[in-house]
Amino acid sequence: MQDRISRPSRRAVIAGALALGAAPAIIRSASAQPATSVSPKLAELYEKAKPEGEVTIWAPGAPGVQWIPPEFAKRFPAVKVNWLGDQQASSKMIAEKRAGRHAVDVWTFSLGGTLEVQKRGLLEKFDWRQYGAQDRDIFWDGEAVANHNYVFVPIFAKAKLAKEQVPRAWDGLLDPQWNDKLVSDSFLLPRLGGYLAIDWGLERTERWIKALIEQRKLLVATSPVANFLKSGERQLAVAESTGGAFLMNKDGLNVGYQIMEMVPATQFVLGAVKQAPHPNAARLLIAWLISPEAKMLYEQVAGQPDIRANSASPLAQEIKAAGARVIYEDVETMNQRAEYYRKLMAVVRGQG
Repeated sequence: MQDRISRPSRRAVIAGALALGAAPAIIRSASAQPATSVSPKLAELYEKAKPEGEVTIWAPGAPGVQWIPPEFAKRFPAVKVNWLGDQQASSKMIAEKRAGRHAVDVWTFSLGGTLEVQKRGLLEKFDWRQYGAQDRDIFWDGEAVANHNYVFVPIFAKAKLAKEQVPRAWDGLLDPQWNDKLVSDSFLLPRLGGYLAIDWGLERTERWIKALIEQRKLLVATSPVANFLKSGERQLAVAESTGGAFLMNKDGLNVGYQIMEMVPATQFVLGAVKQAPHPNAARLLIAWLISPEAKMLYEQVAGQPDIRANSASPLAQEIKAAGARVIYEDVETMNQRAEYYRKLMAVVRGQG
């Protein structure tokens, strides 16, 4: 199966996100509850969705979706949002379809995580441009539309480091001053490397990872890197994300991140599922989630920004101001990146 970034945050968050959630109970009358402060196009979709009464979205983990029900209910009170956060969501949906069950309305995952679902013809084509999507935001002729990004950055413990001490180039982490100060999640390091290899090539990326591990004594961790930053055992996590920093700070750990000269960004997408039990509500939810309002909520409430060129994201503006170059995952590069990842995983495991 295609490699995928299936964690909006750390592994511990995803591992605990295997429960079905729903918005608080809403007593509603489908004909009596108007949409609040939305565009005419969304209001029109809402009228079609009201009789369906609910919509279900599946995602790879809780952080990307658990905030949606209460916010959606503020604008569309007659449609309840149910969600599932599960790292194995693609396998589950494929199994559901094979069994002839239709329980899912909306799909959200990385491009790589979506490929197996898309290849099986499980997503509906739709023209999302009428709801503000740009041509570059649309994949597979409308089967998926760009939503948010997983943005790779190093994270540092503010108690140990000032931002000015953290290099702005990935090669800067090879300086001897970082001996015994670095940590990286074993899940994310080869994935970061897969993006860097798109620009650097595989050979240079392999040398970089080996030098971090063998010369700088980088600790490759299978437990949350936050533990090592909190204890002071390590000062900087190499292969983390802005979303990871958001969640660490939310948990009370005072960390910062550094925008590097190259910013790898995994692309997450949304798609309407074929034969969905609530097709109009599915389109409503997706159309709202790709709106500027919902994208800002993604960043503010869930720490998951959209940094694409048409975004008003504060993080996107920060990246632009830093003069950094973004390496996006897209349909053209995702297979190459996945192949690099598989080879670099062997290096991280000491087998390459």
